[in-house]
Amino acid sequence: MLPGFTGNMNDVVIYYNSHLNKYITRRKVKPTFVPSNKDMKEIFALSRRIKITTGYKADCFEYIKRFNRVNRRHGRALSTWPNVFLKLMRAQHKALPELDYQTLTRAQIIAQNLPCRSINAAVAAGYLEEVPAYQELENTI
Repeated sequence: MLPGFTGNMNDVVIYYNSHLNKYITRRKVKPTFVPSNKDMKEIFALSRRIKITTGYKADCFEYIKRFNRVNRRHGRALSTWPNVFLKLMRAQHKALPELDYQTLTRAQIIAQNLPCRSINAAVAAGYLEEVPAYQELENTI
């Protein structure tokens, strides 16, 4: 290697890392296709806009505990309430693609009796996996 050389050579990238105080040589990685995250943005904007109740979040945490108790040994676990909310809303969007998450409100969710109104309703609709005693998780969004 030539002293002071940095750059690309065929399928290799060479650069100086000042934190390690040495030259690094690595394979050049071609970027892969990344799908749009538009649906995630809309779902999390919805959660901020309607201000999800603390009871609903508590039900999400309880669902997480019960889900992890059943599935952790299979290498599947959830960690936070946004994981549950995102999983639920993506399943609902797949089942009901005509819903517009940019204009949806809490009143519309309750009036239309959508399964995302409670964890109990979401599990009953098949949007979330069944966990023991899921019928107790009935706080509304």
